[in-house]
Amino acid sequence: QTTSYIWIGMLAIAVVAITALVAGGAVRRQWQAARLKTDLAAAVSHELRTPLASMRLLVDTLLDEEIPDSTRTREYLELLARENVRLSRLIENFLTFSRLERNRQKFDFRATPPERVVRGAVEALQDRFPVEVDLAPGLPPVRADQDALTTVLLNLLDNAYKYTPVEKHIVLKAFPRNGHVVFAVQDNGIGIAPRERRKIFRRFYQVDQRLAREAGGCGL
Repeated sequence: QTTSYIWIGMLAIAVVAITALVAGGAVRRQWQAARLKTDLAAAVSHELRTPLASMRLLVDTLLDEEIPDSTRTREYLELLARENVRLSRLIENFLTFSRLERNRQKFDFRATPPERVVRGAVEALQDRFPVEVDLAPGLPPVRADQDALTTVLLNLLDNAYKYTPVEKHIVLKAFPRNGHVVFAVQDNGIGIAPRERRKIFRRFYQVDQRLAREAGGCGL
């Protein structure tokens, strides 16, 4: 009978411990989800503020002109168009990030010519800054989601532009290596220290907060 009581007591303790672990895991997941929502909301607010402020300033300047100058109006409209594209990209990046976090993002993997991916990235940025292209001939198709892969290159190119001094030299490369196709972005910017590279895929992680504030971005 004593042995039975001991076993029942141990079983009860085990049940309580398992229940506590399960409950603790649920609470931890809820806390992480709440923290992610808060961080994402803060990042969205911070990142959208700059293009919206620029667009508002441009519009106000145009409205304040009693006699519009056609050349200046055209210039400002082009700037507004660029800010609009930038704003659209930011929103799409946040929506994609949100879908990825909820495992809702759908990818369309198919045979994709590397030159098409490179061309899409370069054309998307041609109004902002020049990119030198170094594309090896005869590259085989890669199995990828073309839009997602283009977005990856756009993010790398955008970082290369933001963190490179005045004399910018940015090169987008695609070349074969060990039976695979490698996409690479080369620049003459500040680079990332080796000890920081393992952290770059953390949510909202940025190496230098001061530079991040000056250049924009939120570590997605």
